[in-house]
Amino acid sequence: MLITCSSCSKSINLPDEKVPQGQAFNLTCPGCKTKMRVDQHLKPPEPANSDSSGGSLDTSSMVVQDEDFEDDEEIEIYDEHDKIALILDKKNYDAWSSVLTDLEFKLQTAKSPEHAVHKLKFNQFHVVVFHEKFGDTTLETSPLYEYIVEMPMSTRRKTFIALMGDNLKTLDNMEALAYSVNLVVNQKDIDQLETILKKTIGENDTFYKIYKETMSALGKL
Repeated sequence: MLITCSSCSKSINLPDEKVPQGQAFNLTCPGCKTKMRVDQHLKPPEPANSDSSGGSLDTSSMVVQDEDFEDDEEIEIYDEHDKIALILDKKNYDAWSSVLTDLEFKLQTAKSPEHAVHKLKFNQFHVVVFHEKFGDTTLETSPLYEYIVEMPMSTRRKTFIALMGDNLKTLDNMEALAYSVNLVVNQKDIDQLETILKKTIGENDTFYKIYKETMSALGKL
């Protein structure tokens, strides 16, 4: 869906898979940061002689002004090269966000494990960090952790996942492998989070850069 900002006239190309079908949704212009509400119930009828497979839709009549955005989640629009991190740890949010912001990540969070799964299904996050008790649950009963364990490898390779917990051994690669994550961090090492994250994310980026170059040379990418 191609939407034109009502304030700065910037064209916003919203992938169809991110558009809630038949629903109104909130949107922030990546250019001027104006908040808009797009109501698909106001979608104009298509001309009788139009080709439904091509052309652009005039969405100007679908943009509603002066709406209350506080209770509804906005669809985030990012530039092509933006790095996005999902923080799922309310207790340590400030520590995670401080380091990830310094590393130039754009940040998102989720209200619950189920909400996090929804976001993971429809977005490509470069980094996901979560606490073992996120959502007042345990890893054994968490739908979030179940989804991470079963995440398709094509997606998993592109995502750096860190797990925080009370009984984990920080930087233990074997334990990280056992939990199907890239990094485990013990709660008591929260003060060392900046050093830990910069080291491990950097190493992961270097490894997969070499991996992608090798696979591309072999004609497998």
